[in-house]
Amino acid sequence: MPKKIHKSAGKKTWKGLRHIKSLSTGLVASIFLLFAISFFNDILSGELFLHEALPHYTVSSGLLNLQSTQVIAAAEIEMAAVVDMAEEAEPEKKADAEVVIPEIIPPLVVGINDVVIDYGTTEYISLQNVMDSRNLAPPNLEDLRNPDILRNTMYIVDPRTAFLPEMFDVDRFLEQDLRVNPVSLAVGDPVVLIFHTHSTEFFVDSDTNDKFTGIVGVGAHLAQLLNDRGIGTIHMTQRFDIVDGQSRILGAYERQVPYIRRILEKYPTIEVVIDLHRDGLPAGAPRLVTDIDGKPTAQIMFFNGLSLFNDNGVPTPLATLPNPNLPYNLAFSFQMQLMANNMFDNFTRRIYLNAFRYSLHFKPKSLLVEIGAQTNTFQEAINATYPLAEILANVIK
Repeated sequence: MPKKIHKSAGKKTWKGLRHIKSLSTGLVASIFLLFAISFFNDILSGELFLHEALPHYTVSSGLLNLQSTQVIAAAEIEMAAVVDMAEEAEPEKKADAEVVIPEIIPPLVVGINDVVIDYGTTEYISLQNVMDSRNLAPPNLEDLRNPDILRNTMYIVDPRTAFLPEMFDVDRFLEQDLRVNPVSLAVGDPVVLIFHTHSTEFFVDSDTNDKFTGIVGVGAHLAQLLNDRGIGTIHMTQRFDIVDGQSRILGAYERQVPYIRRILEKYPTIEVVIDLHRDGLPAGAPRLVTDIDGKPTAQIMFFNGLSLFNDNGVPTPLATLPNPNLPYNLAFSFQMQLMANNMFDNFTRRIYLNAFRYSLHFKPKSLLVEIGAQTNTFQEAINATYPLAEILANVIK
C-alpha cells in the first residue's frame, strides 16, 4: 500500500524544487551573460582594422553589423579574419571595430633568419651608413647600367649581405609592368594591403598608449589617401609584436604569416602588399626631414631583403628563407625610387639592402617602406604619406 505523504511535507518539497529551479535558471543566465560580455569585449578589442574612409569595405563583427556593401566579418575561432558579403546599410561615422584573432606563436626558425637578427631590434645601420643613405642626385639611366654607379647612387648595402650585379639588371627592372589589374580598379576591388610587422614604432611626440599616434596611424592615413584615389586598400592593425600584452618583437615576422596569407586568400585581387615601418637610427644621426609643398616631411626609404648572407665574404643564399618574388620585389622598389626621384626632390633615401627576407615574399609587388625615424614628429610622418601615395599611384595605375 502506498505511503501517504503529509500535505505540509509536500508543500515543503515543492518549494524546495522551485528554489532549486530558480537557482539553476539564475546560474545559466549568469553564465550566458558572462559569455556574451566576454564575446563583445573580444570583438571590440580586436586587432584587424579596415580604415573608415574605404568606400566599399568596413569592419564588422558577427553581431556588430556595421555598414557596407562588403563587410570584414566577425572574428573566427580560427587564426585569421573572414570577409563576407552584406547588404548595404546606412553609413556610420566611423567603423572602428577590430577583429580578435587568437595569438598563434609558431616556433622560431633556428639559425640565421630575419627574426633572430632583426633590423628592428639591433643597430643594423651605422651612423656613417645613415649619412650615406641620403639620396644623391640621380644619374641618367645609361649611367645606372654601370653596376658600380648603380650601387653607389641607388643603394646602401648592409655588411651582412652582398650586392651581386647579376641581381640588379636595370633593363629587366624597367621592363616589369607593375600596373595592377585595371578591372579590379574599375569595380572597386581591393588591390593594396597595408600592415605593420612592428606596430609599436612611435615618433618623438607619439602617445605610446595609442597605436594610432605611431606608424599604425600613418598607415591608416596612407590607406585613406589611396582609397580616395580609387585604389582599393585594406589596412590591418593586428599587433604582431605584442604577445599577452607585452612587447615581443622577436618572432613578429613569423607570427604575421598565417594572418596575412588568410587575407590574401580571401581577397585574391590584392596585388600590392606594403609593410609600413618607422626607422630606428643611432644617436647623432641627422633628422630625416625635408620640405615638400612648404610642409616639413619625413623622408622615406625603400627596403629590400635579399635572402643572401655575407658569410665571411662568401655570398650565401638563405635556404630557410626562400623568396621566389625577389626579382619582382627589386624591380618594384627600383621603379618606386625612380618615380620618387622624378617627382620630389630629396624625399627618398637610398634603397637599403639587407640579408634576410622580412615580409617581402607574399607577393611580387611587395614593398617594405620606412617612414621617418624615432626623431620625427607624427605630423611629419603623416605629411610623407601624400607624396608616397602619389608615387605609388603613378607606378601601379
